[in-house]
Amino acid sequence: MLNTRDRISTLRIIGRTPRPKLQLRSPRIRMVTPKTNFSVSADVLVLIDAVSDHEPIGNLRVEIQIDRTTLISAKYSLLSGYYGAIWDCSGERAGTTHTLIAKVVDSNGNSKSTLTTVSVG
Repeated sequence: MLNTRDRISTLRIIGRTPRPKLQLRSPRIRMVTPKTNFSVSADVLVLIDAVSDHEPIGNLRVEIQIDRTTLISAKYSLLSGYYGAIWDCSGERAGTTHTLIAKVVDSNGNSKSTLTTVSVG
């Protein structure tokens, strides 16, 4: 059994233990629309759900790449709660398949990406 002095000493030792460093997780991202294998045409609304544990809402950088060439910046909408952009695919041939890659980057440089493949109808 510990006496009072032993308890205080134990509390002092416990109080001096170093706190673990905060582990910052990469942001999370999910393509809301278009879904994989959807047929798209004309103006395509691309919606991205992107969040971070340590960034204010709407403060992430979200970019969409189409076929690894065309780059579109997505903007956050308070109304929908998603990052969004319009892709005009009216110049693409019907029946062609395209890959959309959405990438989110936080202020610490952590990033995550997701992709979907669609066909032009």
